[in-house]
Amino acid sequence: MPGDTKLETADELWDLYNDLERLKGYKYTQPIVSDSGINNEKFHMELPYEEIKQIVEDCRDKFMSAVPEDEKASLRWEHVGSTSIKGMPGAMMPDALLIVPQFPPSKGVIQAFLDSGYYFSSSSGLDPKDLWWFLVFTDGLLKDHKLTVHVVTEDNRAANMLLDTRNMCRNEEWAFTDYKEAKIKAAKGSWGEYKKGKGSNSKLLVMLAEKYKQK
Repeated sequence: MPGDTKLETADELWDLYNDLERLKGYKYTQPIVSDSGINNEKFHMELPYEEIKQIVEDCRDKFMSAVPEDEKASLRWEHVGSTSIKGMPGAMMPDALLIVPQFPPSKGVIQAFLDSGYYFSSSSGLDPKDLWWFLVFTDGLLKDHKLTVHVVTEDNRAANMLLDTRNMCRNEEWAFTDYKEAKIKAAKGSWGEYKKGKGSNSKLLVMLAEKYKQK
């Protein structure tokens, strides 16, 4: 089933974000077809942590330079996911959070994404106020991979789970080992099975899901 039409202006996206029912049903897809035979779903036992960290920081800096000056101080960018944890295996598709002061994000923030080469795909199936923006890399180490930026407010449950996962894996050996083993086990299946399995197989993620369970 084909997805929705790509929205390419800040006004169109602002209108979508202000209509939660419409937002819940919206999904634009832009599959990556590699001309170099790159498998961007490949599971890597050793990710190039420092290199990806630098790429994500460069993306942050480019995006923030496009944000209106009077809004920059209110925004917070956080590198999350497996690529933010040194020594954690996974796919070479980095994730970041852009924490905004309120929902929906301002037109200035929306325009900064558009001006920086990102496209809006959909909101999370778990929370329509978790907005998923994608940037496709066309060259370099991450050619034919994509960066996912989750645009959220600081009270967003999924965002706090991502932050807690990163912080606990960086600082607590049991959490790192638990999540690493869950990912390796899940990687034996398909991409979809991997995405689901790494959560259900991890004591850490089950614990955090319970912590942030919607009341």
